[in-house]
Amino acid sequence: MKSLILNIIFIFSTAISFAQSGWFVQSSNVNDSLRSVRFINAQTGYTAGSNGRMLKTTDSGNNWIPLNLNTSIDLLSIFTFSDNFVCCCGDSGLILISSNAGLNWTSANVTFLKLRSVFFTDSLNGHITGDSGLILKTTNSGISWMNYFYSSPIQFNSVCFADSIHGWIAGYGAILYTADNGLNWINQFVDGKLILNSVFFKDYLHGWTGYYDNSTFGPEILRTSSGGNDWRSYSAGNNSYSLSLFFTDTLNGWSSGYYGNIVRTSNGGLNWINQISGTDKHLFSVFFINSSTGWITGEDGLILKTTTGGVITGIGNNYQNSPDEVLSISNYPNPFNSSTSIKFKIPSDKINSDNSVELKVYDALGNEIYFRIYKLSSLNSENNYYKLIYDASGFASGMYFYKIKFNGYSSVKKMILLK
Repeated sequence: MKSLILNIIFIFSTAISFAQSGWFVQSSNVNDSLRSVRFINAQTGYTAGSNGRMLKTTDSGNNWIPLNLNTSIDLLSIFTFSDNFVCCCGDSGLILISSNAGLNWTSANVTFLKLRSVFFTDSLNGHITGDSGLILKTTNSGISWMNYFYSSPIQFNSVCFADSIHGWIAGYGAILYTADNGLNWINQFVDGKLILNSVFFKDYLHGWTGYYDNSTFGPEILRTSSGGNDWRSYSAGNNSYSLSLFFTDTLNGWSSGYYGNIVRTSNGGLNWINQISGTDKHLFSVFFINSSTGWITGEDGLILKTTTGGVITGIGNNYQNSPDEVLSISNYPNPFNSSTSIKFKIPSDKINSDNSVELKVYDALGNEIYFRIYKLSSLNSENNYYKLIYDASGFASGMYFYKIKFNGYSSVKKMILLK
């Protein structure tokens, strides 16, 4: 037993020395919400958002440079097809296109409706979807656009093509499908209770869409392996509320959504696990360049990056949103057998009418395994120190992380379960 304890402590210490967070923050130096992100390669990428904000990086996101678009209109979607070609769309029917890597832009206004998603299959052919059932199509790199309208004036949130002819559109209560590069669209899935925010296809058979059910108020993922002939629902984890989906192959995918939620699947969407984002901000867009390296953009200029597929490989400062002096936490005993007492101090000037605290526990891979909200009034306290008991009797021996969150502050510490 003594030898086992020493081995675990050694592993624990090594993890501290060679730590790396699953997701970490990159500085954007802006406060505008970033609604869409797209990378051409591992170094060059773009993100666009509110108030006409667009940023570009040429060093994998270490530095983001603002581009001057001469507009303050909100941008909702961006697509890059090659090193030079960039297209984005947004409010008031705005379409912006650059053919020289963002140095110069041409604009088009073919409608006053909000345009929510853009996708190009090659340098000539592209589609844009928006409000009131609007579908736009170009065959000349966006020089001109043809207008199509769906039979019902619903909001179309996302468009994606698997190849040059097979495409899908997701919106409020419907998924549309085309097999002729958008010349004709047919209903493939209809359910008026569902709000479909994003659709993604890796090939013409395997696709996914995230939805919110207005009747059950639940977040789920729809999945197909038959090109959309059959859509099946799967649980998307704890409160994921998917806003964006991205898959690097037919097995590995990620979803980002409201309140800082990130979930990942490694079996094609049959099961999803939570990942630590370190934020409560809405996460609007996710993009991966390979199975390890990806970015997520969100509210208030937030840009997250991972080089581990979002999997935690150790312990890093990025787990904490606040200094220990604001929210001080510890647990005893540690290592522990079955249960441990978690103690935390909240300065009196930080306590407000919320009077509740969250406890989350993660395994060594960053998977969320426990979540509970406690009322402060239900906990033993003395001089602003609060104590709660965590029972881990149902889990195996190993290293775990626990996170205490209160009033926008959070702190994460390590603990060892030893049975």
